[in-house]
Amino acid sequence: MTARLSASWIIASVVFTLTLLFAWFTNHAWEDYYITLRASLNLVAGHGLVFNPGEKLHTFTSPLGVLVPALCTWLTGGSGHESAALWLFRLFNAAVLAAAAVLAWRRCAALGVGAFARLIGFGLIFADAKLVDFSINGMETAMLVFFVLLLWSELEAPAGPRLGGIAVACAGLMWTRPDAVILGVALIVPHVLFRPRAAGAPGVPWSPLLRGVLLGGVLYVPWFAWAWWYYGTPIPHTIIAKAAVTSSVQWSDFFLAPWHTLLGHSKLLDVFLPAYWIYGGWPPLLRHVAHALAVVAAFAWVVPGLASAARRLSFAVFLGQFYVCAIILFPWYSPPWTTLAALTVALVVDQAIQRVRSGPRPWLATPIRVAAALAVVVQVGVLLGVAWQMRVQQRLIEDGGRREIGDFLRTHAQPTDTVFLEPLGYIGYFSQLKIYDYPGLSSPEVVRAMRDGAHRFTEIIDRLHPTWLVLRPQEIADSRRPENAALRDYEVVRIWDARAGLDAVGFLPGRAWLEHDVCFVVLRRKASARS
Repeated sequence: MTARLSASWIIASVVFTLTLLFAWFTNHAWEDYYITLRASLNLVAGHGLVFNPGEKLHTFTSPLGVLVPALCTWLTGGSGHESAALWLFRLFNAAVLAAAAVLAWRRCAALGVGAFARLIGFGLIFADAKLVDFSINGMETAMLVFFVLLLWSELEAPAGPRLGGIAVACAGLMWTRPDAVILGVALIVPHVLFRPRAAGAPGVPWSPLLRGVLLGGVLYVPWFAWAWWYYGTPIPHTIIAKAAVTSSVQWSDFFLAPWHTLLGHSKLLDVFLPAYWIYGGWPPLLRHVAHALAVVAAFAWVVPGLASAARRLSFAVFLGQFYVCAIILFPWYSPPWTTLAALTVALVVDQAIQRVRSGPRPWLATPIRVAAALAVVVQVGVLLGVAWQMRVQQRLIEDGGRREIGDFLRTHAQPTDTVFLEPLGYIGYFSQLKIYDYPGLSSPEVVRAMRDGAHRFTEIIDRLHPTWLVLRPQEIADSRRPENAALRDYEVVRIWDARAGLDAVGFLPGRAWLEHDVCFVVLRRKASARS
């Protein structure tokens, strides 16, 4: 027991420290965090859980993702103490992630997974750049991963799942992200299908499982009912807005997702790749490593003789790929799937080593160990690269760009002015103005305009006549063309361009993604057009 407690403390300390070191080095705060934080601040200030006081609109997705920052904001003194509130939220998330690590370590130990394989799984999960970053940059990712691991741990408990544990895990998933029901289904279905068939093996523990799931749903009902009463719908407006720009699912591609994964053309590979890697600037080797890990994780369940626990995890990843490949896979959606895939790889590595060591070619254990260790080395390398990338992103793009633009608008605009832009977070929070954002996360006016056929920026601007525009150079259309006539009513006020600072950085993994946001142009509606 003492050794077990000692190992748990070491695991928790390593994850907690690593997470906070990343936060200290990068000071990264995600754009979407400030979308949610504006509602959190308004709740603390007594204006309700809204983006704009007096406008009851559900502008966030995660209930816990808005309520926990609201608590942190209240504890640190409200407006003007954003940095302190974020650091308190980071401490909370680092502790939650450390607890998740202990859950995973202990359950793997109880399943008889060897120390080497546990370290491989531990490295692939908790050195994952997206998991670490989105656990400290203001998102709800650490909480989501904790509840995923809690559910998996309960399902794999040797004595069977506990009703309370299942209920807390299921309710926690829903309170963290309503669409996390997909994660719950992906974990529970394999647990039912792949129970041990040996004589005397326990069957499916239907009673605690079903009652736990139902109780978890009941624990989510208060939020569901309150949101329906308060906002008029339980569906977050963010989902409604994104639906307008989300391509419909091609059923042929949906059913061919496993084939695409095998060929290396599936979004399942993204769970082992850096955020927005598609922009470029990362070594091609990463894609090959991600391909190998994704294939092992999604298809190990078909291997004859694979242990039941590994088969269940692999089938969960297999099911999850259909969801992952059917949505816009924003990077903060990936870590729970990365966690399940990494655990699968760890269990497969452990069983592979055990088999070859007891077979005629025990020397094969060495290349398996080397390959697994190299995958972790690559994962750590990506984490270090992303840390440097996010440090530069925060300094040049966020603090030196979008935050300054928000402060500028708050100083130079009238309280009744409106702003059209795409990046809602920093500029919307620090300006505190009415925002017409694309695709309308905080703006039903934009959603209505798009439903009426206005999809291009100039078409939306022509319908809503915002006072200010904040656009990237590539978003500014040629005003000489008749269809862009609305831009003739605006004049450039100021340009924020961080290209010189970016050029001075030198080595920068994933540079192309930062270049997308390196320059913003602020325009104001001409006085003649406002009259």
